[in-house]
Amino acid sequence: MKKILKLFTVGLFVLALSVMIKIPVLAASHAAGEVIYYKGYEVGTYNAKGQIVYTPFSVSEYGSSAASMNSKALQTICFLEESKTIVIPSGSSVPLYTNLFLNDNTTIIATGADIYVTRANVGLIKNMATALNYQSVKNVTIDGGTWRTTDTTEGCSIIQFCHGSNVTIKNATIIANYESHCIELIAMQNVTVKNCNIKATLGTVNKKSVEEAVQIDIATPSTAPGIATETTRYGITYGGSKYVNGQTCKNITITGNTIKGSRGLCANFYSPSDNAKWRNKFHDNIKVTKNTLIGVSAEGCALYHKLNATVKNNVIRTNSTRTTLSYAVGLNISIQGKVSKKKMQNTKLVVSNNKVYGVRQGIQITNTSSASSPSRYAKVTVKKNTCYASQKANALAISTRAVLKRNLTSKKNVLKKRK
Repeated sequence: MKKILKLFTVGLFVLALSVMIKIPVLAASHAAGEVIYYKGYEVGTYNAKGQIVYTPFSVSEYGSSAASMNSKALQTICFLEESKTIVIPSGSSVPLYTNLFLNDNTTIIATGADIYVTRANVGLIKNMATALNYQSVKNVTIDGGTWRTTDTTEGCSIIQFCHGSNVTIKNATIIANYESHCIELIAMQNVTVKNCNIKATLGTVNKKSVEEAVQIDIATPSTAPGIATETTRYGITYGGSKYVNGQTCKNITITGNTIKGSRGLCANFYSPSDNAKWRNKFHDNIKVTKNTLIGVSAEGCALYHKLNATVKNNVIRTNSTRTTLSYAVGLNISIQGKVSKKKMQNTKLVVSNNKVYGVRQGIQITNTSSASSPSRYAKVTVKKNTCYASQKANALAISTRAVLKRNLTSKKNVLKKRK
């Protein structure tokens, strides 16, 4: 009976997309050569490894554009209720009309393929917010490929995951415009982004833009409006107010990437427009290692509201022209709110072996909260960094509102004037 119910659920997806699939979608294994059809066209074939090799549409069919046909056919494959690996062949050019929703246990291998969205204000990959406690999507890998927008002005998130866990994005090139995110992680845990070329650089940069190429985000109505409203699509209801209640990210690793945007990388905090309701919600265990991080109009790397973090072996740069503001800091580590002493008592912040090019400051560790008794890190280690700023003396700035001197180890750092 359980299997019948699952088959019925998949059938609803299939009907919604007007798809005919000629194989049992719940089979544990598939013979090489088994075919998935969409409107009579072969769109997927199982290979000897059990992977689904996608056959893209390159021309319009049935009065629908190639982008529309690809979106519907790929979405059908993504909704299969089985552990699956989808291969988009090297050399393929795959236009999409709308984003793909991924479910659990999905791997997409797209090495050498070019996947792009043809509309403004639309990304390429998402999941549906259907469960709390990091259970909305699990065990997803995106390996390789170029994932991009063609629009140069409207904001979007090319790849966005929310309320899920165990996600890896690797070996990919991800391209957006200056007002967009290449990757947005909303209330996620156990995520790794590695060996990617991430560029939110299309269009003309606005010197006041602060949109992050990679954003580690808190879930609030202002910071994650796309999941704040309950929505039904493909027969599935997702999103709503319970998914924007201050949930944060933990166990996020960003390693071996080149990241460039208005702001390079940011672990975000609550929005003032939410009336500081979630000022006590902090991310935890953020690791940033072996990256090149560039902010064109804001920080190369900004880490707000996190309990534990490691920033090691990176090259970080801001080119901001707003020289008197914090946007002109290369690495800006800042506490904006206040969390309980119990949560802070075992926190560790490590910043080491980085080369940081700032303007106002190279590295800044501070607390901008107005609290009379501010939240402070229990232990901070800052060592072997080379820090650049317009004024040598400002290249490294560590506030006692962020860490008491007795809990700070700062040694073998080199301060230089940025030319």
